[in-house]
Amino acid sequence: MIIATHDGTFHADETTACAILSYLFDNVSVIRSRDPDVLESGDIVIDVSNINDEKHFDHHSKDFTLCRDNGIKYATAGLMWKKYGMDYLRKVAKSELEFHPSEKVLQKAFERIDIEMMTMIDLNDNGQLTGYADSVADAQTEREKEIVNNLNELYQLTPDIPYIVAMMNQPKNTAQEQDKAFGAVVKMLKTIILNASVNAISTESGIAKVIEAYQGGELLIIHERLPWTQAVLSNPDVFKNCLLAMYPDRNMRWRVQSLPVSKAQRFKNRLSAPVAWRGLNDEDLDRATGLKNMTFIHKSGFTGGANNHDDCRELADLWLKEGVKD
Repeated sequence: MIIATHDGTFHADETTACAILSYLFDNVSVIRSRDPDVLESGDIVIDVSNINDEKHFDHHSKDFTLCRDNGIKYATAGLMWKKYGMDYLRKVAKSELEFHPSEKVLQKAFERIDIEMMTMIDLNDNGQLTGYADSVADAQTEREKEIVNNLNELYQLTPDIPYIVAMMNQPKNTAQEQDKAFGAVVKMLKTIILNASVNAISTESGIAKVIEAYQGGELLIIHERLPWTQAVLSNPDVFKNCLLAMYPDRNMRWRVQSLPVSKAQRFKNRLSAPVAWRGLNDEDLDRATGLKNMTFIHKSGFTGGANNHDDCRELADLWLKEGVKD
């Protein structure tokens, strides 16, 4: 496949689009030009041409109005993900994973990548970032407006993909040097998107397992390491009555942990450990709890554990009885 895009300064949207296409299709090469005849020699023309059809994808054209349900307009990154993202993830699942995710899991992973990566690239490229933050904050007072302005400045200077890509444009680069830098950025983004996709599929597969394992009530018990916090935060209605999670840690000991209150309050516990337990380890914790084989309770009271499943279950049950709601 030959991808045609504009030359000169490159941005996160078309470099990300090229990274998506270069993984999905074999023998990909990129032409960078503003010459219409040169661009038309490509199999797909992105981010330039002022045309939108099955071959041309240019969100700059005056007739392009495609946007997400939340009002965020598509730029080239999101546009290519919208068109090819599911095929991309199916290839990732087939080529990179040792398990076979369902189409439902792939769809969830597609949405996760769009929200966490493509949306931010598109917001930045379309110039919607400032206005979007304003609309979310709905600032009224001068102090609120000052906070929103500071946040807007922070968003635009954080080292995310648009910023990193922008910094790869060197002011004194020749056209040849700029093309070389473009290729290096696409290669970098190809690795990032691939790993993000493996992570998204694995996460969504794990979330499905957590939901399946939950039996209702105040305690979630899982027998393998799974992304239970993400399951809880993305499915608040499912886990509305749950207070604690119990799971094996990396050392195959067992942990108890309070569920976070919400996405907005991730560091606020639904049920903290009793104050008298906090900061204690081993025998000191055994004496404080009246239990055996305890390992620790974090000084903030958000997590703790025991050496094995049965003892940890006793800890969890006692925590539910004596814990503190913040």
